[in-house]
Amino acid sequence: MKNLAENVNPGAARRWFSNLLWRAFPSNSENELAQRAATVLDVSPRQVKNWLREDNDASLRYVMAVMALAGAEVIFAKIEGR
Repeated sequence: MKNLAENVNPGAARRWFSNLLWRAFPSNSENELAQRAATVLDVSPRQVKNWLREDNDASLRYVMAVMALAGAEVIFAKIEGR
């Protein structure tokens, strides 16, 4: 697993972001989600798939955008440690 951001526990952060993508872009398949998210976030569908498969870290720009799309409850849950 790549750890370009040198996170202490990249798996947990990547898993959280992958779940957040599913929440922000409800879809029936990974391909559908990748297409929808790629259009909104202005990235390639392959990049979205890398995030979904927890292969790469997302930059703060994309994390914040997806958090905003997923809703305020996700933000507060993260702050509260849930």
